[in-house]
Amino acid sequence: MLPFATRDLPGTGGESDASDRTCEEVLAKQPAATGEHLWLKVAKTGLGTQQARAAIARAGAVAIDFVECAGNRDRHGRSVQWFSVPAELVENPGALRRAGTQGKMSVLELTASHKPVTPDHVARLRWQVRIRGGNRDGGYHRAKAILDQLRRNGVPNFIPLSVFGRDGSFVKWGRMLLQGRRLPAQVTATGVDEHRCLRALQESLFDRYLSQRVDDGLLATCLDGDLVENRQAEVSAVAFRDHVQKRMDSWEVVPLGPLFGAGLAKVAGEAASREEAILAAAELSVSALARLHGARRAIRVQPTSVLLDLEKDDLLLRCELPTEAYITVILDEIMKPSTEVLQAADPDA
Repeated sequence: MLPFATRDLPGTGGESDASDRTCEEVLAKQPAATGEHLWLKVAKTGLGTQQARAAIARAGAVAIDFVECAGNRDRHGRSVQWFSVPAELVENPGALRRAGTQGKMSVLELTASHKPVTPDHVARLRWQVRIRGGNRDGGYHRAKAILDQLRRNGVPNFIPLSVFGRDGSFVKWGRMLLQGRRLPAQVTATGVDEHRCLRALQESLFDRYLSQRVDDGLLATCLDGDLVENRQAEVSAVAFRDHVQKRMDSWEVVPLGPLFGAGLAKVAGEAASREEAILAAAELSVSALARLHGARRAIRVQPTSVLLDLEKDDLLLRCELPTEAYITVILDEIMKPSTEVLQAADPDA
């Protein structure tokens, strides 16, 4: 089970599943309303992003490859996201308004822009979540205390264990691939590919690294040798720790953790020692991970525009998060689920 950053604060209990969640893309800048690309704002429920792309392609009579988006969003809950299609390919733009499939999707807005939709166009995700039974026995006040601490110190930017497959199966298969073995035929028959498994192993190592920082009370602490990123996505190495700590406290910069692989920007000092210890514990070497693309990921995120309300026994949470963050991490911090979760982040499990 991943550690809680607010482990000293009692949770609310309760339940919240995908049907209790709404996710909406917040654009960094509104489309120009004119240009060579048609933009569609789409609401979908119980529908995957790729299924929505296919529905738009059918409505516009274009190949699905021409339908662009900023990434996959929740297929089980309700999602509001943007798609684009080159205007020159659509003979009847009005037909795009009728794009849909089995009543699970509707087009809320049709406009235009000079460029296609890309991940860079989405600044953050706006979430609305219901926690059923979360307000029982004073749950509102417990949730508020947890959210106040998370806004101040940050939410650990974990990848949830559910991403790694049942019992961490994707992680185990990723390790097999690094050892030069092939995926079992029964695995590939389910549609699981090598990239997904290797990515799961990589992300599980990030979770290990972040778990240790959380356990050691270092989520909001600058380490010697850390790499930090500012709001303009500029990365720098920590040279004067006290100075950078002040910038961390004010959320001017965030520390970056490792997605191990080729080209990973190097850290130094204590930060490097911690990363080396993670690989040693997993019995993996830098060279073994060279087939993966290395990158850095923020170890903490700050929820913004936070609003907590109540409705009888339920809690209603609204907040905004960076696009790479998972709302379920915040929900786990609030509810503190007591059910034991297998250590899927352990490649040796």
